Amino acid sequence: MAEKDPDVAAFWAWCKERAAKRGNMTLAETRESFDTEMGRIPLADNVTVESLTFSNVPAEKITPANATPGKAVLYLHGGGHVFGSIKSHRHFVSRLAVATKAVAWHIDYRLAPEHPYPAAIEDALTAYRAILDSGIAPADLVVGGESAGGNLAAALLLKLKQENLPQPAGLYLLSPWLDMTTTAESYDKVGARDPMISREGIVGVALAYLGNQPDNPLASPVRADVAGLPPMLIQVGSEEVLLSDSTTFANNAAMTGIDVSLRVWAGMPHAWLLFHPFLRAGLPAIDEAGAWMRKRLGIG
Repeated sequence: MAEKDPDVAAFWAWCKERAAKRGNMTLAETRESFDTEMGRIPLADNVTVESLTFSNVPAEKITPANATPGKAVLYLHGGGHVFGSIKSHRHFVSRLAVATKAVAWHIDYRLAPEHPYPAAIEDALTAYRAILDSGIAPADLVVGGESAGGNLAAALLLKLKQENLPQPAGLYLLSPWLDMTTTAESYDKVGARDPMISREGIVGVALAYLGNQPDNPLASPVRADVAGLPPMLIQVGSEEVLLSDSTTFANNAAMTGIDVSLRVWAGMPHAWLLFHPFLRAGLPAIDEAGAWMRKRLGIG
């Protein structure tokens, strides 16, 4: 159990301390605090970082020394659609790039409440089109994201389907937020154990992002027709209120014949890979994700 693992127990306490500090912060202060805190985590070794824009969408291209030419990842950061940025997730994207042996792009998509739905999806679609226009084939690209970024990654692929655009080689989801209605079973069965996310918090950020339409399939992909989406890897912790989002989405995809790898990591909290300096299970899970993406991209 998580409580018996000193590594995880210390992280639980750290999460509670962070939550207490941020309880009285404004959204602007929360954004700055998260970017500063996460921005201190070192990048992976032997990577180069290049700033660019896709039309008006700020982006970064992270290239590891072991990158395979023509193979790429588009990663969409989490943060409840209201915070998070290139700065906060640079360290994690760099490690995914190294683990995958591919170039990785990530973007500063527009955030709510200033820019509610569908602004983030529009920015993700802009980035996807630009990557293909740069010469990357859809079969050589994996799209991924965690938490709200997982929501956005799934929504992007659903949008591609609506517009009859080519799907990427795979979809990688880490602790994805895929149902904005907060009615899933894990809110009741796991909610008391989750050190990071509550039903009340989810209701608040869902309202900021979407308003009063939480069952919109492009915002709650568990309610979408997912037939035609590519193979997917979903990594989720057993201690997450969002656990049911992953299990339901995986089941829906499997029922349509999609190749789904669902990995529930026992004792792990939300998006634990981002916190690999504190949680020993972070790096092995990054390796797992990288191996799956290499397989999808045909990288030896």
